[in-house]
Amino acid sequence: MQKIKDKKRILYKKTEFSEAVSGALDKSRIMKDVEMLCRLDRYTGSKDGEEAAGRIAQRMEELGIPVEREKYQVYRSLPGAASLRVQGDGTGEAVPLTPYVYSGTAKDLEAELVFDRTSAAGGCSQREQRARMAGFSGKLVLTYENSFSFACEAKRAGALGVLTIWHADLAHHGTLGGVWGTPEPEDLSWHYPGIPFAEIGKNAGEEMQKRLESGPLTVRLSIEMCQGIVSSTMPVARIQGRSEKFVLVSGHYDSWYEGATDNGVANAAMMELARVFQENRERLERSVVFAWWSGHSDGRYAGSAWYYDHHWEELKENCVAHINMDICGCKGSDVVGFQTSMLEGADFDREFLKGFNEGEPDPPVSMTRFADQTFWGADIPFAIMPKFIKKDHEMFYWWHTREDTFDKVDPEVALRDTRVIGELAAFFANCGKPPADMSGFVDFMESRLRAIEERLGGDFDLSPVWPVLGRLREAVMDLQASMEDQENTDDAILETAGELARITYTASSPYHQDPAVKAPVFSGLAMAEGLTRENTEEEYYLAVQTRFVRQRNRLTGQMKQVLEICRRWTARWENQEGNM
Repeated sequence: MQKIKDKKRILYKKTEFSEAVSGALDKSRIMKDVEMLCRLDRYTGSKDGEEAAGRIAQRMEELGIPVEREKYQVYRSLPGAASLRVQGDGTGEAVPLTPYVYSGTAKDLEAELVFDRTSAAGGCSQREQRARMAGFSGKLVLTYENSFSFACEAKRAGALGVLTIWHADLAHHGTLGGVWGTPEPEDLSWHYPGIPFAEIGKNAGEEMQKRLESGPLTVRLSIEMCQGIVSSTMPVARIQGRSEKFVLVSGHYDSWYEGATDNGVANAAMMELARVFQENRERLERSVVFAWWSGHSDGRYAGSAWYYDHHWEELKENCVAHINMDICGCKGSDVVGFQTSMLEGADFDREFLKGFNEGEPDPPVSMTRFADQTFWGADIPFAIMPKFIKKDHEMFYWWHTREDTFDKVDPEVALRDTRVIGELAAFFANCGKPPADMSGFVDFMESRLRAIEERLGGDFDLSPVWPVLGRLREAVMDLQASMEDQENTDDAILETAGELARITYTASSPYHQDPAVKAPVFSGLAMAEGLTRENTEEEYYLAVQTRFVRQRNRLTGQMKQVLEICRRWTARWENQEGNM
């Protein structure tokens, strides 16, 4: 039988079950649990952190929900006291600093302070970078840069330490972690750069910058860090449905200070959702797993990475969707958006988000590598992280500061955000067929690859990709047409849509984690954008060429594998039809 191949719109439809979940949520219970969590400074492996994990697990047990207390070890890094003194200014006043996670230590380190003018001017080419860094040797560097890669390059250039100017005067916590989760042996030399790296507030930083315009400054830097291996517990609760296939709902419970909105509201929301799903468990088709991670802020996603490593096979075979909660319930939040794998399709996202926004919702944004997006290698097709933001898209000023307190939580917003997660989880748990818009995703892949190609120099060639992508599109459309008459499509979607997500969002093998750095889609190809022999050092240029060719080969090879899997599923279903 010849199937009609078209791009059928995949739309979200609210169900009786999702409405039942949403309607059963209790705002007062959510707020009571947020208040409880705010009384605990939930650092990974700390007394308060373990108490929080224990209370979450105890709540699950009281509700009759099976819960595992996953225990693991993590290299935790917590900032201690830090200060900067200008020598010879006669005031004796110390400028307060906030060290980054994985910063190196310093004890009365005396050195000349230099300003990184390039950071204020908007960057430079790769070839110009060497000259920029040459001025850092034996110096402390004042800069607007705050990335892991900058820290590594500055250290390699001989910088003694880095002070990054934050855009506000609140003490804000950042991280230098370059490896996702616990490092492997070969990572140890660069996972912890070892260079002192701290944040200076906006006013103090700009004042220091002005003083440097009048001449060099000698400063004394002190940074204390509390770093070492600790044990931590993560509660993971499972509400069993009729199928072993499951939806993973997750959020980190470790925090900075009270951590009311990051991530106390999410933790409380997950407890409340677990209660409601448990009460409705007889109606569940797929199972729902709730996981509270530690090691997020102070261990560079170590908790979710450990879980991935130790539950890899189960995740790969049975997890159909991952919904992550991070920063919820904020006063002033009036927009709900999505960061997503894009596999459910823009039409689905738009229809869902209409119910939580005034007017037309923002278009979905493709996922980037952060916030416990750990599970791409397990071929999980659907990854959605709702973003509860403001219309002006300004970050809430209290993020990662002491100001993230209980009074920053709006009870109505907290309830709204819980409903968003609840309706998403209810849909993916009970939908007959997961909403895999694979032909739309192939279009998304092509648009990103074309955008990369436009910025490639002549030594970088994407032409081998296009014929394979065309054949993949045909195979995907045949599969989707054949899928229309099928009832159980979970395994087919995991093997095809899940694999498409993996090859788009990762650059390494499914058994490892990519670096914990900002990376675009098709990162192994995108790193060649804008590079020419004229603006790039010869050695680096050759290295990128090598990476580019290998990643191109990987992409074409894996696309061929996916299209063959699509063909096998299509043939299987068409043969079933022919035998009826």
